[in-house]
Amino acid sequence: MARRDTDPGAAGGARSAAWSAHSAVDTAEGPAVDIVLEVLEGCGEAARREAERLGPVDIISSTELRLCTRDLTAVRALRCVVSAYESVIAPTRRPTGILETSVMQDLTARIRGIRRATPRTTPFTGIRIAAAGAGTPVMRRIAEELSERSGLPATEDGNLLVRIRRADPGIAREASWEVLLRTTPRPLSARAWRVVDYPGAVNATIAASILDLLDIGADDEVLDMTCGSGTFLVEQLAVTAPARAVGVDLSEVAIDAARAHQRAARHKGRVEWVVGDVLTTPLDPVFTRILSNPPWGELHGEHAENLALHGALLRRAAELAAPGARMGVLTHEIRRMHTVLEDPECGWSLMDEHRFFQKGHHPRLFRLRRRASRG
Repeated sequence: MARRDTDPGAAGGARSAAWSAHSAVDTAEGPAVDIVLEVLEGCGEAARREAERLGPVDIISSTELRLCTRDLTAVRALRCVVSAYESVIAPTRRPTGILETSVMQDLTARIRGIRRATPRTTPFTGIRIAAAGAGTPVMRRIAEELSERSGLPATEDGNLLVRIRRADPGIAREASWEVLLRTTPRPLSARAWRVVDYPGAVNATIAASILDLLDIGADDEVLDMTCGSGTFLVEQLAVTAPARAVGVDLSEVAIDAARAHQRAARHKGRVEWVVGDVLTTPLDPVFTRILSNPPWGELHGEHAENLALHGALLRRAAELAAPGARMGVLTHEIRRMHTVLEDPECGWSLMDEHRFFQKGHHPRLFRLRRRASRG
């Protein structure tokens, strides 16, 4: 993932000037707003492509982007992003400057706007400060002031998350502090449609990023060979309903969860959910996009068994694939996957690999292309 130059002496002034130009844009629909996007490592490029539809994007790091946009409704619908925050820069060397009247008025107005845009069914219930030294007297005073002005209590489990940190020198022209207001009561990655707590489910933002890499269109026929609770296919329906979508899993409990998730999501499009073994279930060899998130040793499978399973899944996928099909395999079994791909009978060629990082786990996406048949 490309990163911006972080040497403030070399490029900070240029970045600051460029970003100020973006942020100063006003339109008939209102001023553009500076939004900080938190992303999982590995999802940044997909998140950048998604966010660029809303406005200019600056890459801060592998886990943070900065977007300038006036479409705040669309920000709350971003799928490859963990959380989105409105940014307020306080031109002060010390955090006590955040208590200055004009800064507090700005923060209060932003909080009021964020609350107005939030459905009444999922309201903000309290303010929570996240900062280095969150328990210090200064941070407690900031929390109390925001609480008094907003009418929301300051609590340890408040869902209006307020992050406070020193401002990036590449954004602020002088020593400043940055206050980040999360725009939603829950992270964007916590999908409202996920009504069943199914163990081992794919993180939704990782799933959305993988689907972006597979570039699924309305003419594609899509098969999820190990669909679990349906994350991949439900996420796909949020973007484009393919011509056909089939999800297969051995577990009836998993398929029941997938159906519940599809109903809760209320996306257009039909999915055929099948309880069965994808290695033997009769299916037509027509699929142009195939997905698999095989069991892995720590949770659902045993490492020794997974070499054979990965090989069997790829050979079966080759049988079900249309000419020129592409496949995405998300797995923790990196060495075993490489071993399987060395087998000329697996039917697939490696296009590239893409690593993700989440809570100590480092799954990898293997993006594959169907080999031409020898006949």
